[in-house]
Amino acid sequence: MGFDFEAGRLDDTIHPFAIGMNPGDVRITTRYDEANFKMAVFGIIHEGGHAIYEQNFAPRLVGTNLASGASMGIHESQSLFYEIIVGSSLAFWKSNYPALQQVADSHLDNVSLEDFYRAVNLTESSLIRIEADILTYPLHIMIRYELEKALINEELEVKDLPQVWADKYEAYLGIRPENDTEGVLQDIHWSGGDFGYFPSYALGLMYAAQMYHQLQKEIPNVEKVIASDDYSPIKNWLTEHVHQYGKLKEPLEILQDTTGESLNPNYLLDLLEKRYQFVYQLD
Repeated sequence: MGFDFEAGRLDDTIHPFAIGMNPGDVRITTRYDEANFKMAVFGIIHEGGHAIYEQNFAPRLVGTNLASGASMGIHESQSLFYEIIVGSSLAFWKSNYPALQQVADSHLDNVSLEDFYRAVNLTESSLIRIEADILTYPLHIMIRYELEKALINEELEVKDLPQVWADKYEAYLGIRPENDTEGVLQDIHWSGGDFGYFPSYALGLMYAAQMYHQLQKEIPNVEKVIASDDYSPIKNWLTEHVHQYGKLKEPLEILQDTTGESLNPNYLLDLLEKRYQFVYQLD
Protein backbone atom coordinates (compact mmCIF):
# COMPACT_ATOMS: atom_id res chain seq x y z
CA MET A 1 0.00 0.00 0.00
CA GLY A 2 2.81 2.38 0.81
CA PHE A 3 2.41 2.73 4.59
CA ASP A 4 5.79 3.53 6.13
CA PHE A 5 6.35 1.31 9.17
CA GLU A 6 9.42 3.37 10.03
CA ALA A 7 6.95 6.17 10.75
CA GLY A 8 4.09 4.17 12.24
CA ARG A 9 2.84 0.90 13.69
CA LEU A 10 -0.12 -1.50 13.78
CA ASP A 11 -1.91 -2.62 16.96
CA ASP A 12 -5.20 -4.27 17.91
CA THR A 13 -8.24 -2.59 19.47
CA ILE A 14 -12.02 -2.91 19.86
CA HIS A 15 -12.98 -0.37 17.18
CA PRO A 16 -10.46 0.20 14.34
CA PHE A 17 -9.02 3.67 13.89
CA ALA A 18 -5.96 5.52 12.63
CA ILE A 19 -4.35 8.47 14.36
CA GLY A 20 -1.49 10.70 13.32
CA MET A 21 0.67 12.53 15.85
CA ASN A 22 2.70 13.90 12.93
CA PRO A 23 3.82 12.41 9.59
CA GLY A 24 6.62 10.61 11.43
CA ASP A 25 4.32 8.89 13.93
CA VAL A 26 1.05 7.52 12.55
CA ARG A 27 -0.71 4.60 14.26
CA ILE A 28 -3.11 2.02 12.76
CA THR A 29 -5.34 -0.25 14.82
CA THR A 30 -7.65 -3.10 13.87
CA ARG A 31 -9.64 -5.91 15.46
CA TYR A 32 -9.62 -9.64 14.80
CA ASP A 33 -12.26 -12.35 14.52
CA GLU A 34 -11.05 -15.92 13.93
CA ALA A 35 -14.34 -16.70 12.17
CA ASN A 36 -14.18 -13.68 9.84
CA PHE A 37 -10.85 -12.81 8.24
CA LYS A 38 -12.42 -9.86 6.41
CA MET A 39 -12.76 -7.88 9.62
CA ALA A 40 -9.02 -7.55 10.15
CA VAL A 41 -7.85 -7.56 6.53
CA PHE A 42 -10.20 -4.88 5.27
CA GLY A 43 -9.99 -2.97 8.53
CA ILE A 44 -6.22 -2.69 8.13
CA ILE A 45 -6.52 -1.68 4.48
CA HIS A 46 -9.12 0.97 5.36
CA GLU A 47 -7.16 2.47 8.25
CA GLY A 48 -4.00 2.18 6.19
CA GLY A 49 -5.54 4.54 3.65
CA HIS A 50 -6.14 7.10 6.39
CA ALA A 51 -2.62 6.61 7.70
CA ILE A 52 -0.92 7.03 4.31
CA TYR A 53 -2.73 10.37 3.97
CA GLU A 54 -1.41 11.44 7.39
CA GLN A 55 2.16 10.40 6.51
CA ASN A 56 2.35 12.39 3.30
CA PHE A 57 1.49 16.00 4.04
CA ALA A 58 3.99 18.37 2.42
CA PRO A 59 6.94 18.96 4.80
CA ARG A 60 6.30 22.71 4.77
CA LEU A 61 2.90 22.12 6.39
CA VAL A 62 4.15 20.02 9.30
CA GLY A 63 3.73 21.84 12.60
CA THR A 64 0.88 23.98 11.29
CA ASN A 65 -2.90 23.57 11.36
CA LEU A 66 -2.74 22.83 7.63
CA ALA A 67 -1.13 19.43 8.27
CA SER A 68 -4.50 17.72 8.38
CA GLY A 69 -7.05 16.23 6.02
CA ALA A 70 -8.93 18.64 3.78
CA SER A 71 -12.18 17.31 5.25
CA MET A 72 -13.42 14.07 6.73
CA GLY A 73 -15.03 13.31 3.37
CA ILE A 74 -11.66 13.58 1.62
CA HIS A 75 -10.04 11.61 4.44
CA GLU A 76 -12.60 8.84 4.03
CA SER A 77 -12.05 8.90 0.27
CA GLN A 78 -8.47 7.82 0.86
CA SER A 79 -9.35 4.96 3.19
CA LEU A 80 -12.21 3.79 0.97
CA PHE A 81 -10.05 4.11 -2.15
CA TYR A 82 -7.71 1.49 -0.73
CA GLU A 83 -10.38 -0.66 0.93
CA ILE A 84 -13.07 -0.74 -1.77
CA ILE A 85 -11.38 0.12 -5.05
CA VAL A 86 -8.02 -1.56 -4.45
CA GLY A 87 -8.48 -4.12 -1.69
CA SER A 88 -11.86 -5.44 -2.81
CA SER A 89 -10.90 -5.74 -6.47
CA LEU A 90 -10.23 -8.91 -8.43
CA ALA A 91 -6.84 -7.54 -9.47
CA PHE A 92 -5.77 -7.20 -5.83
CA TRP A 93 -6.70 -10.76 -4.97
CA LYS A 94 -4.99 -12.17 -8.07
CA SER A 95 -1.78 -11.19 -6.33
CA ASN A 96 -2.71 -11.79 -2.70
CA TYR A 97 -5.04 -14.80 -2.73
CA PRO A 98 -2.19 -17.37 -2.91
CA ALA A 99 -0.70 -15.93 0.29
CA LEU A 100 -4.08 -16.17 2.01
CA GLN A 101 -4.45 -19.77 0.87
CA GLN A 102 -1.08 -20.61 2.41
CA VAL A 103 -2.12 -19.44 5.89
CA ALA A 104 -5.66 -20.85 5.70
CA ASP A 105 -4.70 -24.41 6.67
CA SER A 106 -6.01 -25.91 3.41
CA HIS A 107 -9.52 -24.48 3.94
CA LEU A 108 -9.27 -22.52 0.67
CA ASP A 109 -7.38 -25.08 -1.40
CA ASN A 110 -10.46 -26.02 -3.44
CA VAL A 111 -11.84 -22.49 -3.70
CA SER A 112 -11.03 -20.76 -6.98
CA LEU A 113 -9.94 -17.14 -7.12
CA GLU A 114 -13.17 -16.13 -8.86
CA ASP A 115 -15.37 -17.90 -6.31
CA PHE A 116 -13.40 -16.35 -3.46
CA TYR A 117 -13.73 -12.89 -5.01
CA ARG A 118 -17.47 -13.30 -5.45
CA ALA A 119 -17.82 -14.47 -1.84
CA VAL A 120 -15.88 -11.47 -0.56
CA ASN A 121 -18.13 -9.09 -2.50
CA LEU A 122 -21.52 -10.71 -1.88
CA THR A 123 -24.16 -8.28 -0.67
CA GLU A 124 -26.42 -8.95 2.30
CA SER A 125 -28.03 -7.03 5.14
CA SER A 126 -25.80 -6.47 8.16
CA LEU A 127 -26.42 -4.91 11.57
CA ILE A 128 -22.87 -3.55 11.86
CA ARG A 129 -21.92 -0.59 9.66
CA ILE A 130 -18.20 -1.32 9.40
CA GLU A 131 -18.94 -4.89 8.31
CA ALA A 132 -21.43 -3.88 5.60
CA ASP A 133 -20.79 -4.42 1.90
CA ILE A 134 -20.47 -1.50 -0.46
CA LEU A 135 -24.03 -1.83 -1.80
CA THR A 136 -25.82 -1.75 1.56
CA TYR A 137 -23.32 0.56 3.28
CA PRO A 138 -25.06 3.79 2.16
CA LEU A 139 -28.25 2.61 3.89
CA HIS A 140 -26.38 2.51 7.20
CA ILE A 141 -25.32 6.11 6.58
CA MET A 142 -28.85 7.20 5.69
CA ILE A 143 -30.21 5.75 8.94
CA ARG A 144 -27.65 7.61 11.03
CA TYR A 145 -28.13 10.84 9.11
CA GLU A 146 -31.89 10.76 9.59
CA LEU A 147 -31.56 10.03 13.31
CA GLU A 148 -28.99 12.71 14.07
CA LYS A 149 -30.94 15.25 12.04
CA ALA A 150 -34.05 14.42 14.07
CA LEU A 151 -32.03 14.80 17.30
CA ILE A 152 -30.68 18.20 16.29
CA ASN A 153 -34.15 19.37 15.22
CA GLU A 154 -35.52 18.19 18.60
CA GLU A 155 -37.87 15.78 16.85
CA LEU A 156 -36.33 12.81 18.65
CA GLU A 157 -35.22 12.32 22.26
CA VAL A 158 -32.06 10.42 23.17
CA LYS A 159 -34.02 7.93 25.29
CA ASP A 160 -35.98 6.91 22.19
CA LEU A 161 -32.91 6.32 20.00
CA PRO A 162 -32.57 2.55 20.55
CA GLN A 163 -36.18 1.88 19.55
CA VAL A 164 -36.18 4.19 16.52
CA TRP A 165 -32.78 2.84 15.45
CA ALA A 166 -34.10 -0.72 15.51
CA ASP A 167 -37.25 0.32 13.63
CA LYS A 168 -35.23 1.96 10.87
CA TYR A 169 -32.95 -1.06 10.49
CA GLU A 170 -35.98 -3.24 10.10
CA ALA A 171 -37.49 -0.86 7.54
CA TYR A 172 -34.31 -0.24 5.52
CA LEU A 173 -32.47 -3.56 5.80
CA GLY A 174 -35.06 -6.07 6.97
CA ILE A 175 -33.13 -6.97 10.13
CA ARG A 176 -33.44 -5.86 13.75
CA PRO A 177 -30.73 -5.60 16.43
CA GLU A 178 -31.24 -7.70 19.53
CA ASN A 179 -29.31 -5.33 21.80
CA ASP A 180 -27.78 -1.86 21.83
CA THR A 181 -24.25 -3.18 21.25
CA GLU A 182 -25.22 -4.29 17.75
CA GLY A 183 -27.54 -1.29 17.52
CA VAL A 184 -27.19 2.33 18.54
CA LEU A 185 -24.01 1.88 20.63
CA GLN A 186 -21.87 0.30 17.89
CA ASP A 187 -20.29 3.59 16.75
CA ILE A 188 -18.09 5.97 18.73
CA HIS A 189 -19.06 9.11 16.83
CA TRP A 190 -22.02 10.54 18.76
CA SER A 191 -20.48 9.87 22.18
CA GLY A 192 -17.52 11.96 21.06
CA GLY A 193 -19.70 14.78 19.75
CA ASP A 194 -19.13 13.95 16.08
CA PHE A 195 -22.57 14.79 14.73
CA GLY A 196 -22.82 15.24 10.97
CA TYR A 197 -19.79 12.97 10.45
CA PHE A 198 -21.48 9.92 8.95
CA PRO A 199 -22.32 11.48 5.55
CA SER A 200 -18.57 11.91 5.05
CA TYR A 201 -18.38 8.16 4.42
CA ALA A 202 -20.87 8.42 1.56
CA LEU A 203 -19.05 11.46 0.19
CA GLY A 204 -15.79 9.56 0.52
CA LEU A 205 -17.14 6.71 -1.59
CA MET A 206 -18.16 9.12 -4.33
CA TYR A 207 -14.87 11.04 -4.18
CA ALA A 208 -12.89 7.78 -4.35
CA ALA A 209 -14.80 6.43 -7.35
CA GLN A 210 -14.35 9.69 -9.24
CA MET A 211 -10.63 9.81 -8.44
CA TYR A 212 -10.24 6.22 -9.62
CA HIS A 213 -11.92 7.08 -12.92
CA GLN A 214 -9.30 9.79 -13.45
CA LEU A 215 -6.47 7.53 -12.29
CA GLN A 216 -7.44 4.99 -14.96
CA LYS A 217 -6.99 7.70 -17.59
CA GLU A 218 -3.55 8.68 -16.33
CA ILE A 219 -2.34 5.15 -15.54
CA PRO A 220 -4.07 2.96 -18.17
CA ASN A 221 -2.53 -0.23 -16.77
CA VAL A 222 -3.68 0.50 -13.22
CA GLU A 223 -5.21 -2.97 -12.78
CA LYS A 224 -1.80 -4.49 -13.50
CA VAL A 225 -0.35 -2.19 -10.86
CA ILE A 226 -2.98 -3.36 -8.35
CA ALA A 227 -2.18 -6.98 -9.25
CA SER A 228 1.52 -6.40 -8.55
CA ASP A 229 3.37 -6.04 -5.27
CA ASP A 230 4.29 -2.43 -6.01
CA TYR A 231 1.52 0.07 -5.30
CA SER A 232 3.84 3.07 -5.43
CA PRO A 233 2.35 4.46 -8.69
CA ILE A 234 -1.07 4.62 -6.99
CA LYS A 235 0.27 5.99 -3.72
CA ASN A 236 2.39 8.59 -5.54
CA TRP A 237 -0.59 9.68 -7.64
CA LEU A 238 -2.74 10.15 -4.53
CA THR A 239 0.06 12.03 -2.78
CA GLU A 240 0.53 14.31 -5.78
CA HIS A 241 -3.16 15.15 -6.09
CA VAL A 242 -4.47 14.86 -2.53
CA HIS A 243 -2.12 14.05 0.36
CA GLN A 244 0.49 16.76 0.03
CA TYR A 245 -2.00 19.63 0.19
CA GLY A 246 -3.38 18.94 3.65
CA LYS A 247 -5.89 21.70 4.29
CA LEU A 248 -4.45 24.06 1.67
CA LYS A 249 -7.34 23.18 -0.64
CA GLU A 250 -11.07 22.81 -0.08
CA PRO A 251 -12.55 19.35 -0.79
CA LEU A 252 -14.30 20.28 -4.02
CA GLU A 253 -11.20 22.20 -5.13
CA ILE A 254 -9.17 19.00 -4.73
CA LEU A 255 -11.76 17.06 -6.70
CA GLN A 256 -11.94 19.70 -9.46
CA ASP A 257 -8.16 19.97 -9.77
CA THR A 258 -7.74 16.17 -9.72
CA THR A 259 -10.57 15.09 -12.02
CA GLY A 260 -11.49 18.20 -13.99
CA GLU A 261 -15.06 18.30 -12.70
CA SER A 262 -17.12 18.74 -9.57
CA LEU A 263 -18.66 15.87 -7.64
CA ASN A 264 -20.31 13.36 -9.97
CA PRO A 265 -21.99 10.36 -8.27
CA ASN A 266 -22.29 8.50 -11.58
CA TYR A 267 -18.72 7.23 -11.23
CA LEU A 268 -19.69 5.36 -8.06
CA LEU A 269 -22.79 3.96 -9.73
CA ASP A 270 -20.68 2.78 -12.69
CA LEU A 271 -18.18 1.11 -10.36
CA LEU A 272 -20.94 -0.70 -8.46
CA GLU A 273 -22.66 -1.81 -11.65
CA LYS A 274 -19.49 -3.27 -13.17
CA ARG A 275 -18.42 -4.99 -9.97
CA TYR A 276 -21.76 -6.62 -9.23
CA GLN A 277 -22.36 -7.62 -12.82
CA PHE A 278 -19.27 -9.80 -12.41
CA VAL A 279 -20.03 -10.94 -8.85
CA TYR A 280 -23.55 -12.07 -9.70
CA GLN A 281 -22.75 -12.98 -13.32
CA LEU A 282 -25.38 -10.64 -14.70
CA ASP A 283 -25.76 -9.93 -18.41
